[in-house]
Amino acid sequence: MADAALCTHLGSLAAGAAMPEVAHAFLFQSGAIDAVVRCHACGGHALLRMLDWAPPAFTARVYSLAALREADVALFLRNLARGSCQVSRASAELDALVASAGVCERLVALDVASERVLASAPLPRGVSGEPAEFPTRLPRASDDRWFAALGLAKHEERSAAR
Repeated sequence: MADAALCTHLGSLAAGAAMPEVAHAFLFQSGAIDAVVRCHACGGHALLRMLDWAPPAFTARVYSLAALREADVALFLRNLARGSCQVSRASAELDALVASAGVCERLVALDVASERVLASAPLPRGVSGEPAEFPTRLPRASDDRWFAALGLAKHEERSAAR
């Protein structure tokens, strides 16, 4: 979708920034897995989709960010609020919203506990950043490409002093 782009604020998230506001979470497990997020500064929306998480604590997560048009978000949230996203139609409504998103523009690592950005970077060249269906999309514990692309270690170092 060429006409949708992340707002300048979401497109330039830096370490230490607050996590974007979750307007609606599609999947939630100790924090958003897939969600519509809203920019704190300008109210622009984006699709946040989890690509990986860091064992063993599972508190650091890497997400892709793709722009959503305001009209598409408004339609989805309006349908949700008035109850037209019935169980029988919910997946179709969700699929339509996900299909309306722009291409993944950014990778963002979030600390779920503090709701702060750990690292953020444009999508590396030659990588799509489009996740498959959850949970089959999650890579193996030994696959650290998303964390490496953000300059982070996937596995926490445990101190010997414990």
